Amino acid sequence: MGELIRALDWSRTSLGSIAEWPPHLKSAVGLMLPAKVQIVLFWGPDFVALYNDTYRPTIGDKHPRALGRPARENWSELWNDLEPLLKQVLITGETVSAKDRPFYIERRGYPETVYFDISYSPVHDPSGAVDGVLCIVEETTQRIAAEQALARTEERLSYALQAAGMIGTFDTDLRTDTVYSDARFATMFSLDPQKGESGAPLADYLTAIHPDDVERVSEAIQQAVMTGEKCILEYRVVSRDGTIHWLEVHGQCLYDEAGTPWRMPGVAVDISDRKRAELASARLAAIVESSDDAIVSKNLDGIITSWNIGAERLFGYSAHEVVGKPITILIPEDRLDEELDILARLRRGERVDHFETIRRRKDGSLADFSLTISPIRNNDGRIIGASKIARDITERKAAERLHATLLREMKHRLKNNLSTVLAIARQSFRGHESESDDFRKFEARLLALSNGHDLITRENWDSAELKDVIAQLLTMHGRQRFEIDGPDLRLSPKSALALTLALHELATNAAKYGALSVPTGRVIIKWSIKHGDSPGLTFFWQERNGPEVRSPSRKGFGSQLIERVLAGELQGKVQINYDPTGIVCEIDAPLSAEWEEGVQT
Repeated sequence: MGELIRALDWSRTSLGSIAEWPPHLKSAVGLMLPAKVQIVLFWGPDFVALYNDTYRPTIGDKHPRALGRPARENWSELWNDLEPLLKQVLITGETVSAKDRPFYIERRGYPETVYFDISYSPVHDPSGAVDGVLCIVEETTQRIAAEQALARTEERLSYALQAAGMIGTFDTDLRTDTVYSDARFATMFSLDPQKGESGAPLADYLTAIHPDDVERVSEAIQQAVMTGEKCILEYRVVSRDGTIHWLEVHGQCLYDEAGTPWRMPGVAVDISDRKRAELASARLAAIVESSDDAIVSKNLDGIITSWNIGAERLFGYSAHEVVGKPITILIPEDRLDEELDILARLRRGERVDHFETIRRRKDGSLADFSLTISPIRNNDGRIIGASKIARDITERKAAERLHATLLREMKHRLKNNLSTVLAIARQSFRGHESESDDFRKFEARLLALSNGHDLITRENWDSAELKDVIAQLLTMHGRQRFEIDGPDLRLSPKSALALTLALHELATNAAKYGALSVPTGRVIIKWSIKHGDSPGLTFFWQERNGPEVRSPSRKGFGSQLIERVLAGELQGKVQINYDPTGIVCEIDAPLSAEWEEGVQT
């Protein structure tokens, strides 16, 4: 893919030539190409597509025409589904993730529904704006199809096993080829029950037998008549509405005193349910054996009772090596307590879904697995064991670690870019200008922005605690100068950055002219959450015991940033009151759906 990207005439695209690409685009492509996970990068408002070699098979015949083209052109059949996801990341700067998410796609000349684990993350420019969406995906279609087929087969098998078979009796007069039967046997062959009881020609019964089975049945009857052996047959009968039933028929020829064939009495059992169950069981066995996942069963003592090919491939043991042995041979010593907990839950009839853990292979190596464990019940409903599906998620875990590495690298590069901006500013404010008040304000605001980015990049670029935003002020100005009170609240990245800059302006002004400029001054910061039909956040900043405050003749940049930028970001109201006893800033904003109340840190 690297060669294809270099060979493409990018000047014909909205991205322009590679030489003109911004550094953060080059960095994202550089990190994407060698990755061993499926990654596609959508860039700009047109979502121009770039992807790596691992992702290429995922889009089938869309490659190579999709490279360098807007996503709408080549993902048109699912654009109404895909575009909102990409726009959500581009507009909000939030990561969008999901497991086993369905998509409709046409990638091999026919429509299909496929499933993916997805993680769509924003790629920011140095100012914090989102320029692209980095999509790390893993297709799970095969596993989902197997699970769905398995569920359908299990349902059919359960139904078949619960149904009772129908038994009918007959007695054939071999001298006249007349069959006398009960109502149940006659009904099996679509005959009038009264006719069956009074006697019907053998030919009437043979007519109901499936054409493909008639010859075999006739030959078996003749063989039984000639040898006197018991005749046991399984064959199909076709009812008048076309429904096919399977019968298991037992009969034996009786002879008169002269040794002449006389009668053939017997019974017939409708085994249609059993045949369907056998077919379902065969399909289930085929699914189990062909599954890429390990499918293992065990009893309530933790002894392995079945082992499929997928388990052999994932763990390295053949079936004869492990069947009859404890499941603990797969469990590391420091995780043996997990098996005790699983067995306890199974005995209570609980199902264990998507339990992620570590298991040991035959060669001693450890690997990451996702386990789904269901209780197995006997015909009486009593739990006798468990069925376990183990999926190797080592590559997914590696992808998650790669994702974390990418985020750390982006954070590092962002910090470098901010440092570069500061260096350029210092160079621009040469001489005495670099010591000017305007430059110091600019430098402090840039550092505040950097600190805000530090907060939201601690984990996954998705949020920051309000208390952590305020804690930055305490570090700079001293904890003893502030009174802090408010509940836990996690903010969206953009809201956290806006509030960081606003508090920086308030604190800077307080340190120069307000309560923080004198030893006795204090600042009260309080916030609360209003519940009800219109939940909202009320935030309060009040300075006390500082110099007397006078209303300014004009509002500077800091005041405008607080009242306009912060209000716009929070979609609320921000008001600064120049009370003579101390500046008061009040914020009243609706509680965003992106925020999380009561989060513990």
